Amino acid sequence: MDIFSTRELATAFWVGAILIAVGMAIVTNKKIRQGFIGVLKCFFNRKLRKIWEIYFLYIGIITLMFSRFPIWKNIYLKDIILWTLFSGLTICMNAVAGEADEKYISKVLKDNIRFTVVTEFLLSTFTFSLWVELIIIPIMTAITLLDVVAAQKSETVAVHKLLQSVIAFIGLCLVFQTVKVGIREYRELNMVDTLVSFFIPMVYLLFVTPLEYVFELYSKYEMLFIRMCFKEPRDKKVKRKRHLKVIKACGLSVRKIIQFQKQCIPRMYVSMSDSEFEALISQSEEICQ
Repeated sequence: MDIFSTRELATAFWVGAILIAVGMAIVTNKKIRQGFIGVLKCFFNRKLRKIWEIYFLYIGIITLMFSRFPIWKNIYLKDIILWTLFSGLTICMNAVAGEADEKYISKVLKDNIRFTVVTEFLLSTFTFSLWVELIIIPIMTAITLLDVVAAQKSETVAVHKLLQSVIAFIGLCLVFQTVKVGIREYRELNMVDTLVSFFIPMVYLLFVTPLEYVFELYSKYEMLFIRMCFKEPRDKKVKRKRHLKVIKACGLSVRKIIQFQKQCIPRMYVSMSDSEFEALISQSEEICQ
């Protein structure tokens, strides 16, 4: 079992080429350089950096635990690192986005553990020769990007549907060809290593899910308190007291936090008395049940 598949090598080649082109543009163009520095500052701001630190520490602890198992091999680190840097990090970053709702976690679990997991595993385990992979990757990337752009505008719905059909057709062809390669090469596989590689994404997803929920919960409370501050008195003690009451009412439920934000914040005002706020909390508990 090679450490890197031809698909991973081809992807690394194209990513490297893009990074070199971007690096040259940054070095030679002052405006691009300034914009890139601004993006980096946003990317590494204090709050995001804390999330990353917690996330990577959490993954490190999980990996350290697994490394104590008798079947552990260092070659599994490649699959773990790839999942951590791409799928896992994307899922955690999306968890703190404003669009994440009470169904986000269940949606992530369904999308990652259903049949697509098997398909992705099949496509990543049995790959084509390097030159074929070098051709396939940019073509699929270009079609996918065009589809994303076409999906954003109502006047290009027909193009979006056409590209979806093209992607589905190419996907079926790739799966069919991959199955043929798999039938020819399956005897060369180390079954233990193959099974471990198959389960790594699912096992890590299940272990990271509680952390994702904590991130989402923290993000929702932070957004809620930011919106509350415009309708609260300046007294920090009063703010802290009311925030604690909200936490007690909503608890660990993202759904209740979202409901409180929608139903109760519009009814708040700066001069609201403590008794009125208590009544609002009582009403919110009934609304959010």
